[in-house]
Amino acid sequence: MNKSGLALAAALVNSVLTLTSAYAGAPAISIEHQVMTCAGLAAGYPFEVWLVFDKSSDPRVPGYAIPAGATVRVTFPQEFTPKPGGVLGAVMLTGWSQGSVPTKFSTALDSKDPHTVIIHFSAGIAAGPPDAPGLKAIHLRTNEMNPAKPGAYPITIQFLDAGQLTGTTAAVAHITATPLPSIAAYNQLHQSKDEDWQHVKPSAEAPLPIDFLVTLPSESRSSISLAPAANNALNILSDGKRIGSITVTGVPVTLKPQMFGPGFARLGIIEVHAKAGATPGAAQIIVAVDGGTQYKINLIVE
Repeated sequence: MNKSGLALAAALVNSVLTLTSAYAGAPAISIEHQVMTCAGLAAGYPFEVWLVFDKSSDPRVPGYAIPAGATVRVTFPQEFTPKPGGVLGAVMLTGWSQGSVPTKFSTALDSKDPHTVIIHFSAGIAAGPPDAPGLKAIHLRTNEMNPAKPGAYPITIQFLDAGQLTGTTAAVAHITATPLPSIAAYNQLHQSKDEDWQHVKPSAEAPLPIDFLVTLPSESRSSISLAPAANNALNILSDGKRIGSITVTGVPVTLKPQMFGPGFARLGIIEVHAKAGATPGAAQIIVAVDGGTQYKINLIVE
């Protein structure tokens, strides 16, 4: 190889190393439905989601620590449309519904680029499980209007002055044609404690009852309720009509529905009590609504 060829090869190697370094520290992130809304990923609606980091939601597994002074820049492609005066905000999450991280940060649009949202941390986040698992997700609410055409859209997420997280990653927003029915753990009936991962002794009841919020788009309802089904499953009903299910996989767990009055029922809140069988191991309680989202609760029998 001549000198010019060697120079070109060296330049290509340096480019690859630079690109790899730029992406090395940033975590992998997935874009998930925000649990309180059906429309956050629907075409033509304001973008509102969970940015879920590549860490288990198990509070015993450490999440990410964020140093004070770190900045996260979220940049949308041109197919998204900024809406002046729209709502903009964020919540730092431990990984389960309603589990927020107490810290100080600001959320703002980039003054030079309305397609970029900037989150700046004036205080850091520690990762010391299980009481302080660290950062595992961000609930992001924006004034960016989703594209009118459904499809997969890449969003760039850059971490600056973030220690080992410093770098750039990308996540894909899957925009649907219409809002989807939604269900997720609610964690509100017991002071936002973590019902998503519970450890229970054999033949004992889980310490916390498990409550879910059902949200249906463009559909009036008077009552959301539960009814027994085959194989220890439960059907989710809207005005008596089946719209979803609650099932169990893994080691045996028995589910008992909690009966609510019309107030909670009209809000779309349902609750079950879980009792472990005699077999140690892991079980998952899986809730799903037809044509919409699903959510998993983990019980560790030990």
